[in-house]
Amino acid sequence: MNNFRMWAYSMIAVGAINWDYQRRNQHVVAHSLLIILPGLILLGMTYLPAGISLLQKKAVRIAWIIVGTAALIYAFTN
Repeated sequence: MNNFRMWAYSMIAVGAINWDYQRRNQHVVAHSLLIILPGLILLGMTYLPAGISLLQKKAVRIAWIIVGTAALIYAFTN
């Protein structure tokens, strides 16, 4: 679960940094929340027993890797 927690923390941190650097952008809140919310959801899942059992499934792990990678790519290209 530590790998998923680190992945979630990185999404939250990059989203917060994105928010700070793009303060003057008109839709900064929506753009940054697209990065932060998946990180918060993933972080919450790592502490809940039901979430832990879900994250142990290979398909769910792959889905979160895709979501997390997409969020981080979006943060850096936005």
